[in-house]
Amino acid sequence: MAPLDPDHVDPRRIRSRQRVIAAAVELLRQGGSAGLTVEAVAACSGVAKTTIYRQFTGRDEIHIEALECCAGPPAIESHGAVLHDVEVWMQRLAVALRETDFAELLPTAIDAAERRPEMATLLAVLGAQRRMVLIARLRSAVRRGELIATTDTDLVVSQLVSPLFYRRFISRQTTSRVFVSNLARAVLNPLLAQHCAS
Repeated sequence: MAPLDPDHVDPRRIRSRQRVIAAAVELLRQGGSAGLTVEAVAACSGVAKTTIYRQFTGRDEIHIEALECCAGPPAIESHGAVLHDVEVWMQRLAVALRETDFAELLPTAIDAAERRPEMATLLAVLGAQRRMVLIARLRSAVRRGELIATTDTDLVVSQLVSPLFYRRFISRQTTSRVFVSNLARAVLNPLLAQHCAS
């Protein structure tokens, strides 16, 4: 989400923005990406099209912000060992993929990205921003000597996260807490500096 500019400080603009995003979430849940138009958002939210266009570049930006709103904060807390921190983060992601609007809205964004280059760019930027949160935690672990120096953090992120999305959207398998815990350990244990030294 873009940083607030002076216009967004106005409580009325904040409220109208929130109404637009809430309407977009509802429209996406009901009709997918095809049902999300600025006209439909205006009708559903009660916010004038002119106001919407002052705050958003168009339906793709509305779509991305609705998805980001449902995804929740991407932060990964650094309170313990890297394995603990990553596992806690992965458990939260697994819950989001199982129990929140994020799981319902993500396929609509992927569908839209396949059809519109602007949406593809916005979705790629959002994905990169959220991926960097986990990459940063892994790089910190490498710098502190928790993970071996040759750890390919981008590859590790793919190994950690991809199975969660695969099980949710492709194989339709249940992703239990035990599975997530075992996955985190299977990927990270071989990379732990202490494990490799023993």
